Amino acid sequence: MLEMEHELRAIGNGQAELINQTVHVDYDNRRQRPLGFSSNGRYNKVINLLGTFKGDLSPNDLTYLVKTVDGNTYHLYLHLSDSDPLHTRSPVRWTLDFRVLKSGEAIVLPLWKSSAHMRMEGVADFHGDLCPELILGCKACHMALELLPELNTLRDLIVIAENNNSPALDAIQFVLGCTIGNRRLRVIDNNRHIYLFVTGTGGYGMKLSLKEIRFNDEDRFNEFERKVVEGCATLNDAASYQKLLDDRVAKLVDLDNEEVFAVESARKCFMCNNFLTESLVHENNGFPMCTVCQSNMISNNSDIVYQ
Repeated sequence: MLEMEHELRAIGNGQAELINQTVHVDYDNRRQRPLGFSSNGRYNKVINLLGTFKGDLSPNDLTYLVKTVDGNTYHLYLHLSDSDPLHTRSPVRWTLDFRVLKSGEAIVLPLWKSSAHMRMEGVADFHGDLCPELILGCKACHMALELLPELNTLRDLIVIAENNNSPALDAIQFVLGCTIGNRRLRVIDNNRHIYLFVTGTGGYGMKLSLKEIRFNDEDRFNEFERKVVEGCATLNDAASYQKLLDDRVAKLVDLDNEEVFAVESARKCFMCNNFLTESLVHENNGFPMCTVCQSNMISNNSDIVYQ
């Protein structure tokens, strides 16, 4: 995925050598992928299919972004019959569209402020790509360690995340070492970016809630994302989507942590051991209690009959 991101980023920045040459392609029909192509008397073996996209000349066209054995990345365009490509005897036409410029000529996206020390490249390698929600997870970890420096040395640190399908979870696992396997990462499926960083024995911590962040590209972003998810994106659509993702990553990196997350102190109810924000804590003889436990205690006390 990181390799794909790099190539889309280069294409979006116009870093490509136009070829526009009709070529012969060896194609694996079963696996639906090109195996190699001949150009200028040379055979180029495909070693990796980076992506498949919709063409823009006719509804049946497909395009392939491929890596060849010599380390180059090419865009192959398959033009099919407009009628029924599966039952038409007319030959298909392959075009070698362009070659992506090599990494030395590509623009490098700044990943992280040098003072943050978040090892973003390692986090991205661990997750598989670089995306806005990965940045959110890194910022949440960095903010927690900044506000509660003792968490950096406590082995009983627990993170409670209120979403179960966000790349932010991978950032938490990589940066803090809290995983589902070691039971230090607990996930609640509320589909929102709220994270509690707490100590299991100390009974305190903090709650981070994502603030509303406007990128001013929501309509375009949602449209490109829909095309990519539904598999109907052209290569230009995918490159434009990658550009919007990179813009969001860059904006989130530049924002201060306090601009991204709202902070509340958290404490543990001494009855049920659930964590709750300070504003919801009820003190009972010096012990923190949640609303439910306090209500149950009041109810139980009211049922006592004195003789």
